[in-house]
Amino acid sequence: MTVDDEPTKDNLTTYNKVEGRMKLQPGFKKFISLLGIVVVLGSAAYVYRSGVFSSKSSTSFATDSMQSQAGSAQTPVPITQAAQDPNGVANFKPSQDSLQSILQNRRVRISVENPSEPIYGETNGVPHGFNFEFAMLLFAQPEFNKGGPIAIDTHHEVDTYKDVPRQLLVSTNGAPTVDIAMDGLTFPDNSPNGVEYTNPYLDDFGYAMIVQNGSAIKATAELAGKTIGILQGDPDVRAYITRKFPDSKIVEVNDSDPQFISKSLDNHTVDCFVYDYPFAVESIKGTDLKFAITKLDGSNISYKIGVRSADQNLLIYLNSAIGRVKQTPAYLDLLRRYFISAQVATTAAIQGERNYAVRQGDTLNMIAQSQLGSGARYRDIQQRNNLPNPNLILVGQKLIIPGR
Repeated sequence: MTVDDEPTKDNLTTYNKVEGRMKLQPGFKKFISLLGIVVVLGSAAYVYRSGVFSSKSSTSFATDSMQSQAGSAQTPVPITQAAQDPNGVANFKPSQDSLQSILQNRRVRISVENPSEPIYGETNGVPHGFNFEFAMLLFAQPEFNKGGPIAIDTHHEVDTYKDVPRQLLVSTNGAPTVDIAMDGLTFPDNSPNGVEYTNPYLDDFGYAMIVQNGSAIKATAELAGKTIGILQGDPDVRAYITRKFPDSKIVEVNDSDPQFISKSLDNHTVDCFVYDYPFAVESIKGTDLKFAITKLDGSNISYKIGVRSADQNLLIYLNSAIGRVKQTPAYLDLLRRYFISAQVATTAAIQGERNYAVRQGDTLNMIAQSQLGSGARYRDIQQRNNLPNPNLILVGQKLIIPGR
């Protein structure tokens, strides 16, 4: 992709001559006019050769002034529009070593699936989503930002999930087209052949069971003989359903229609739908659907970043930075902004249970320790309150504490 600098008003300066009292002769006026034209044309040619203008324009906030602030803790900046040839960028130096390319060019090229809300999406060419904001935090870490901010370039898009890591194996003029792949990837290591994965940057979620509001299905015990919808071509979910609910029928639903979950339930094609919770949040938002169960027992999702097997140094850098980001308040804020849903089914406390209001600084582990005598029982509180992730609690939230 080519990123060209946009022309600015500072590149062109208009000089206004103030005519003096002495009246110039017509011939001399013509000479002055011709001289002015020559100067303007010459200046324009110089500006063009200097690279201020080009045939394609785009917007990049990774300016030279930002890059000159070496050694300071800089926040990465997004590239909001990019042209087609990544090696056509002014001063971009292709390299077979992705870490070297990122550090040298101050730019990381990320393979994404668009749209894949709320993980990644664009509005009028401007990227957004959990992955995009996580990448901003990730490449602001010391491993990457010592030479200045890293531009986040997500304009390397594919239409299907399976092609996100495959794009790592594509090259242009002998150099890789992208540096990393991000899209909630759950492929095993070395799949496709030649790709490896980082430690999880998003985990402790699972498969959610989605039903219509008012559905009689409220627990997994009620799935016997029922029809369960899953995403077409998702072997992991199919294997899970087959193992956990052998008496149910599976119907695979194509996601070419953004309303594929709600339509399959509203049309009674399926009785419930099982889908990755992080993606399901956006898929059912604003519908009459509910999360009957936000995390089915035995389901665990770990999303990872893909790199080429040859980029072992980049893998080390990424794992170090991921571990640090996951310990920050900013990371918790991201989780809560993107993955808390108002469509989670809950029930009132019953005899032997009690309510607890979340306080500043609380964790589910701490609450379990103080209320149930063991931090290890945080999973009991998570399950009783239908929480998709133990980190998704807010100050003031009312939790039901199960009986001891």
